[in-house]
Amino acid sequence: MLFFNKRTSHSSDLEDFRRIINEDTPFAIRESFRTLYTNVLYLPIEDKCKKIAITSAFSGEGKTYVTVNLALTIAKNAPEARVLVIDADMRNPRVTRIMNMRRSGTHGLSEYLAGIDETPNYLDTNYPNLKLLSSGAKNSNALGLISSTRMQTLIEYCRERFDYILFDTPPVNLVSDGVLLNDYINGYLLVARADYSDVSSVSDMLDSLSRVNANVFGFVLSSVNMNKTKKKYGRYGKYSAYYYDKPKSRGNVTAHADNTAADTVE
Repeated sequence: MLFFNKRTSHSSDLEDFRRIINEDTPFAIRESFRTLYTNVLYLPIEDKCKKIAITSAFSGEGKTYVTVNLALTIAKNAPEARVLVIDADMRNPRVTRIMNMRRSGTHGLSEYLAGIDETPNYLDTNYPNLKLLSSGAKNSNALGLISSTRMQTLIEYCRERFDYILFDTPPVNLVSDGVLLNDYINGYLLVARADYSDVSSVSDMLDSLSRVNANVFGFVLSSVNMNKTKKKYGRYGKYSAYYYDKPKSRGNVTAHADNTAADTVE
């Protein structure tokens, strides 16, 4: 297993807020996630409920932002679809923080898997068709919980109630929690970060997933510098400049995307 020496530091609450898509997010960002949603919509999954894990090689590559923004995009563009986000990172959970839904003492995945809760404690979001199952309390026995029979029971319970289940998992090259989900899901979306992820770490991640015969649907490239890509739009350049460069004010917070977008890689 190869580790690289780039430091990863997670962002502040304000920076998290600015990266969640909303009506003020530049068009290119929203369109990238709509494209990702369309690709997910047409994945060759026969199950009525699509169960997809989003992961990366290391932390700091944007997997949690991709998970949350994809879920929000599905909820907005397919209001008839029932969507569940499961924060499966019981070691370093971030979904509730990014979604501004941190609540002290709230039970979630770890409490259900440990047998403390009889049924999953779904949290409501701003979208009636989007629910969240938080990680719950941090747990040092995450591997044991994920590999327990309670995990299979949870999946069977949720698949009857939702059309999409998105799992935010720990980085594959750091811990094996996400790999253990392979028995319960349809496949993985892998996130790599532009100008950050390296070939060796991505290769190690693919090797880990191939050893369990995981189904990898594709990659999402995060943190694309849109200023460098404008020239690709040719005669549409004036429109891309409008979409990319017009931040809008949300009270005393400026909502923009820090020239960051998601794109799919076949």
